[in-house]
Amino acid sequence: MAQERYLSIPFFRKGLPIIISGPAGTGKTESCKLLIKKLPNLNIIISHTTRKPRPGELEGVDYHFISKEEFEVKIKENKFLEWAKVHTNYYGISLESIEIKEDKEFDILLELDIQGIETLRKINFKGIFILILPPSMNEMTKRLKNRGTETEESIEMRIKNGKEEIKNYKKFDYIITNYEVEQTTESIISIIRAEKLKLNRYIPTSEDIKEIMG
Repeated sequence: MAQERYLSIPFFRKGLPIIISGPAGTGKTESCKLLIKKLPNLNIIISHTTRKPRPGELEGVDYHFISKEEFEVKIKENKFLEWAKVHTNYYGISLESIEIKEDKEFDILLELDIQGIETLRKINFKGIFILILPPSMNEMTKRLKNRGTETEESIEMRIKNGKEEIKNYKKFDYIITNYEVEQTTESIISIIRAEKLKLNRYIPTSEDIKEIMG
C-alpha cells in the first residue's frame, strides 16, 4: 500500500471526471482502455511514475515514465494534483494534464489507487467514483498469476492490499463486478449516461425553456 500520499492544489472543473479504481487483478486497466475506444470524447489522464515499464507498456499510453529526480522536481514546483510514494516508486497526476483536457471541454478518465480516491474525496473533488471488483478473491489470484510478471511474494502482497481496498467500498458511488471486460465497460457507459441526465447537470436547450424553468 502507499506509504505517503500528498495533494498539491485543490482542483475543480465543470465537466464530468470519471474516476476508476480497484485492486490489482480486477481488470480495471483493460476496462479503461476499452472505454476510451468506445467513447472517443472521453480523455484518459495519464499518470506519471518512476517505476520501470512492464512488458508491453508504452510511454504516454500507459504512463509517463520519468526519473525519481524529475518527479521530485515536479513535486517542489507543485506540478501535481496529487501524488503518492508507493513502496519505492512515485505515482502522480499532473495539473497540466487535467488543464489541457479541460481546455478541450472533454470529460476525463482517471485510474487511481485507493489512496488517490481518499485524497480526492477529502477535497470534495467532483466526479463519478467507480470501484471495479473481481468476482472472487480466487479469481483475482488467478488473474495475477496469469500476468506472468508477478512473484509469489508480490501476489500475496497484492491480495492483502486488495482486501484493504475492498473494505473502502463506501468511498465510491458505484461498484461493478468485472466478470468480463466488455460487459464491465458497457456498465460504466450506462453510469456515465445516467449521470449526464441528472437534474443538477441539465442545461436548457433554448431560451424559452430556460425562462419557463426560471
